[in-house]
Amino acid sequence: MQLDPRSITVMTALMAAVLGAVLLGVRRNYPPGIRGLLPWSLAPMACALAAGVYAMQGLLPDPVVAQSGNALLLAGCGLFYFGSQRFFGRRVTWRLWGGIALLSLAVLTWFLIRPDYRLRVAVFTGTMTACVLAHARLVLRDGRGFAARLIAGTLLLQAAVLIARGLAAFWVDGPASSRFAMTTVQTAYIASYCFSVLLLSVGVLLMASERVREEFELLATRDALTGALTRRAVLQAGGEEFDRWRRYEQPLSLLLLDIDHFKQVNDRHGHQTGDRVLAEAVAVMREQLRATDRLGRYGGEEFVILLPSTGPEAARASAERVREALAAHEPAPGIPPCSASLGVAWTQPGDASLDALLARADAALYRAKAKGRNRVE
Repeated sequence: MQLDPRSITVMTALMAAVLGAVLLGVRRNYPPGIRGLLPWSLAPMACALAAGVYAMQGLLPDPVVAQSGNALLLAGCGLFYFGSQRFFGRRVTWRLWGGIALLSLAVLTWFLIRPDYRLRVAVFTGTMTACVLAHARLVLRDGRGFAARLIAGTLLLQAAVLIARGLAAFWVDGPASSRFAMTTVQTAYIASYCFSVLLLSVGVLLMASERVREEFELLATRDALTGALTRRAVLQAGGEEFDRWRRYEQPLSLLLLDIDHFKQVNDRHGHQTGDRVLAEAVAVMREQLRATDRLGRYGGEEFVILLPSTGPEAARASAERVREALAAHEPAPGIPPCSASLGVAWTQPGDASLDALLARADAALYRAKAKGRNRVE
């Protein structure tokens, strides 16, 4: 079946415009922390306008169609890239790529004055390939998940098609060839590029949705005040570590920590100051823990620290490091210093669940408080 390149272009323009409108509409429903949605929304619209301009070949002067369409298509490619730069928190390099696009358009103008379709194709596909590969490199470096793989794969395929079209121009085209010539190479080029615009639009929407899901998961597992794990999250992690101990006999220890005289801090300085004390205490504790350790807020001013693959002596040493760091910490101006009492427990034969460790750690914490606080038991 022969596919009409002009019809493919028009249909793609309509679909890209719809996807751009969808992205523009849903961006208001996303949290402000997810950036890049506006340039992503404008990118398929620019590509749709480019396709619409190209489809008017024969109705408008060829130089107007060629340069307007090329400029819009370069803008669409750049907007996809700039949206990803903003999404990943990178510096947006619009000045650099804007300069490259203007230089490319100037060269294309020269080959309209002295017509050579082959050189116009080579210059344009070369500029697009450079932008597409830079975009693919960014996504491969900073992206993760299915959506990032979809976008990176689409961009690499798009770059391959552009390179192939630029090289093929010197074999299948002549100086006076037409954009909508019914050749297999031109039809495949237009169809694959139009399809890639649709895939990129879907990919960026999926990537933004994945980021929203990650943020919700973070909110569900992190204490909003201190950034430590919530009670539910840390106990779930503790249950998993306990099961690992039962299966593989990997040692597991647990610290139960209580900020000393915290009620007095709230009574004397107010709850806002008390909140800052807790936040600073968590920051200090994190510095003394390994990447594999889990710190969670057990309730109020009590915290649980899971120490996987850690025996009694190492657990006691870790508890002492945490206690000493809190006692030695110099808080910000206006924030009272704090100390902590800690109870240490570890898995023992006969333990049926994590509750056994928590009970022993709680009893040890009670002894630490009874013996004067700011100590490890």
